[in-house]
Amino acid sequence: MYIRSLWVDHQGETEQLLHSLNEYLSGLTHLPGLVYIVSAGEANVLLERPVIEFLARLEEAGHNIQFVGSACTSFHAALLSYSKRQEEDALIINLELGKERQQECLDALGIGVKAGQDGLDVITGVAACCLSKHYHAESVCQISSCDILSQAPTLSGAHELVQSLKKILTTDFSHSCRIVSFDIQSRWAKGLLKGFSREEKSQWLPSSELDGQHYLSIKPIVEIHKYCLESEVENLWIITLGGGGRAGCLRVHKTPRTDGQLLSRLVHTETLSLEEAYANFTAAQNIDDAHGQDYLPHVRGAMIYPQKKYRGRHNQIFHWVLGSGSWRSLLENQGAKHG
Repeated sequence: MYIRSLWVDHQGETEQLLHSLNEYLSGLTHLPGLVYIVSAGEANVLLERPVIEFLARLEEAGHNIQFVGSACTSFHAALLSYSKRQEEDALIINLELGKERQQECLDALGIGVKAGQDGLDVITGVAACCLSKHYHAESVCQISSCDILSQAPTLSGAHELVQSLKKILTTDFSHSCRIVSFDIQSRWAKGLLKGFSREEKSQWLPSSELDGQHYLSIKPIVEIHKYCLESEVENLWIITLGGGGRAGCLRVHKTPRTDGQLLSRLVHTETLSLEEAYANFTAAQNIDDAHGQDYLPHVRGAMIYPQKKYRGRHNQIFHWVLGSGSWRSLLENQGAKHG
């Protein structure tokens, strides 16, 4: 699997970022028909009205929009989904928009910025990644391996996850390969890091997330851009932690190999109703608006990825689909409820 172009922007609020994204997309010579939309906060991002407006226009331009995710490993979820499809190329768009919407998801899990929590502070942004199944002259790098590992809900779950990570990181390892640290402001992350010796970590490249800054699903894209495209590290293992006990693993090559294909994986896909997910997040907000109650437990309840039944299931992704409607109808329903 090859990356033909990669773009990230963190400057501005929702509308400014979407404008910047539109400008970038309009400048591409080719825009794939298959478009993946991902957001770590699942359908909560859709409560930002400009987001649905953007998606409605994209759909009306003839694009096949797929809304998939798996917490902060949602970029990985899109890669795994695309690997099972027949289309030659695809576009992945990360929409980590709406500071309040994204932050409340972390706060609802106890890892955000509320008193006594871990201190993960959302950095909003957008990203776009054009992919192709085959090598092209304009390919900027290659992804040869992608996995979302999941920690089992057992006493030995963390240890087993560390061992699984070590096994993946030593597969086809070469001295030119560098590992990017998954260190973030999280007690869970710090605990996993203790499973690696000081010697094992001594040559790791620093995580892009420092002092609690949290890029959500955009983290691996930031690190591909920083280490592979800017610093020209030839081979990378990028590890990204995600809520619900997930660890996304990407093997990236600066110099694409013309014969290289993404390693095949068994992918578990849970298909869900987008309208229902949207309604659940809307209901959580209404509790806060109408009653002033602590709505964060309801935000947590609306999220799919923290559910215990998915723990320990590797390469689990979620796919939210529209029923009989369109993105435009979802937008119109939103207007009717708030008009």
